[in-house]
Amino acid sequence: MYDDRTIWRHLDGEMPEAEARAFEEARGKDTALARRMAELSEVSAAVRGGVPKPPPDFAARVVARAMAGPVAPVFPLDEARRFLRRVIVAAAILAAVGATYLAIKVVPSLVNTSLWADPLGK
Repeated sequence: MYDDRTIWRHLDGEMPEAEARAFEEARGKDTALARRMAELSEVSAAVRGGVPKPPPDFAARVVARAMAGPVAPVFPLDEARRFLRRVIVAAAILAAVGATYLAIKVVPSLVNTSLWADPLGK
């Protein structure tokens, strides 16, 4: 069985003539080899074909579109400001709730500890 490297050598025409004839003979007898050769041949054709060329007027169309004027933003500025305002209000509410919780629950429990009553431990 031939490996991919050997198949690539054959596709690229890098095999000596005698070895290429033996390879072709083996390919005629081995369906798995013929199938792999066909797969790699498709890859080779795609690679050799390169990147498709853009139409001749592509650059002119891009420049004309860019020069046509400003494009409307995807997220309008007024809508962005409203959204940001809502986020700030929500953050302020959460901060107020957190400060209230600390003032009502946490601070009184700390005041009633011995650390506050006698900080030097006397």
